[in-house]
Amino acid sequence: MKEIYLGRQPIYEANFRLEGYELSYHPTDAENAGLLDSELSSSQVLFDTLAEVGLERLVGSGKAFLSAARELIVQGYLQHTIVSSPQMVFQISTDIMVDTPLIDALRALRQQGYHFLLDNYADNEAYRALLDVAEYARIDMVTTPASEAHRIITRLQQRGVALIAGGIEDQEVLESCQALRFNFFQGRHFSQPRLLKFKGISTNHLTVLRLISALNQPDVDMKTIETVIAQDVSLSYKLLRYINSAYFNLSRRIDSIQRAVTLLGLRNIRSWATLRSMSAMDNTRDDLQTIALVRAKMCEELAAQLGLKQREMGFTVGLLSVLDLVAQAPMSDVLATLPLDDEINAALLRHEGLLGKVLACTLAYEQCDWATLTTLGLDAEQVNEVYLTALADAYKSSYELLRG
Repeated sequence: MKEIYLGRQPIYEANFRLEGYELSYHPTDAENAGLLDSELSSSQVLFDTLAEVGLERLVGSGKAFLSAARELIVQGYLQHTIVSSPQMVFQISTDIMVDTPLIDALRALRQQGYHFLLDNYADNEAYRALLDVAEYARIDMVTTPASEAHRIITRLQQRGVALIAGGIEDQEVLESCQALRFNFFQGRHFSQPRLLKFKGISTNHLTVLRLISALNQPDVDMKTIETVIAQDVSLSYKLLRYINSAYFNLSRRIDSIQRAVTLLGLRNIRSWATLRSMSAMDNTRDDLQTIALVRAKMCEELAAQLGLKQREMGFTVGLLSVLDLVAQAPMSDVLATLPLDDEINAALLRHEGLLGKVLACTLAYEQCDWATLTTLGLDAEQVNEVYLTALADAYKSSYELLRG
């Protein structure tokens, strides 16, 4: 598994709740690219990675969408090696050879509880023959005209097939797909802020952003954090509820913000308060807290590998890198309202300095931008391992930090 980059691209429901992730791989060198250039090899690598890493570590409670080569379906590999799970959806490629053995195998698997997606759906005879076994179909909006997409959507939704709009690159395409009434949405646009027309940063958002900024100053101390939290009634209530939850199982009830902050410690209280504040903002996607933690933990570890003494600042940069997505405004507009440290500002806005380099690496990995990764000069195997560790830590941390 160390010879590949593992990619995840999120798929969202119509209300931007997370449905799951499409998993993919990319060889880290030319030698491995030659060995892993077939659909069969690709499927086997993904299945091996899944077995080694674990489903929960890769997708949490969401669904995993991954390619399944024809040979593995027809030869019975799926039912013999992978137990059917409502979390797993196997993708059927557009160029697969459709014949009786394939259709029979898919029908048998569907009856056993397996789930399938028809990738890059085209309205042709071969794909129509597979509609009885398909739960999802994905339409590539880069190559499919809106009129053709509308015709396909109408026909497939009548058949009970859920439609995923793939290749959404900007707000205009997203709005077009929403008008076409797709069930799910996917594309690089979701790593960019959703710019609301004729609106700046709302007063509500600005208040929360300034609170987040105060929590994440490099020289912040426990007393300052205690004061910041105490000034926010909602945050104070949530903190006391959290510290007195069954998770901590304390022998005595905690009624003091100061005591709660002391028990949690500087790192945990900053993370908890920042994520809680983000979650309180209007129209925030439900996966942004996990994204923030993955970025934070990956930046922290990469900063350590590059020899930065203040690896905590790497964590902070990663955590704050979602502020544009949370505020639904360009990062330059967000940072203009906040008194953040200059080094953090430079990393967030222009990817400058070593902190900027680790953030650029983290974002490139998240967006499956393998070309950028190769130009940053970081060891591919180490980056891959750091990403997988960050995923596991983020799911665990988000569960523990936000359960209260």
